[in-house]
Amino acid sequence: MTLTLATLTMFLAPAVVLIGVCILVHRQIAALRHRLALPPNWTPELSVDRYRPMFRLLEDEDIRFLQSQPGATPALVKRLRRQRYQVFRGYLGSLERDFHQAFEALMMVMLHSQWERRDIARALIVSRAKFSIGVFRVRCRLFLYRWNVGHEPVAHLVSLFEGLQLELLALAPTPDRAGA
Repeated sequence: MTLTLATLTMFLAPAVVLIGVCILVHRQIAALRHRLALPPNWTPELSVDRYRPMFRLLEDEDIRFLQSQPGATPALVKRLRRQRYQVFRGYLGSLERDFHQAFEALMMVMLHSQWERRDIARALIVSRAKFSIGVFRVRCRLFLYRWNVGHEPVAHLVSLFEGLQLELLALAPTPDRAGA
């Protein structure tokens, strides 16, 4: 077997990404430890429902419908595709911010917990790595979408965020549990 640049890249890229994610996680943990405590009125206000439109934005059904209409031009289809691309990028940026906010909040809850939660820490690191890789894949496919070359389903990213949100809701102190 000959070792080519493509083969080397294929093996090293995932390792580099995982190492980078681990470094980021450790830096965030160190930064979170310097914070004192959660504010007493803190409640998670992140919603998965606002990302449901992402599921349909890149589907071809609307493009095919537009193409079947009289007067539809390739320029019009291209403009619709570009607009959907821009809207999807906005949603993806918001999803990334919300995921990182939920991740940071859950890390904060974990750090202020009375019990050591290594199981949750490991799951968080894996979840963050999966999310980062998923975002990278979606961004690559999104770039190709502008030229009608496939699309990447985002359901996996949204489900990772939803799992993180559910974990946060289960562990985070709420005003009624804060005094208990």
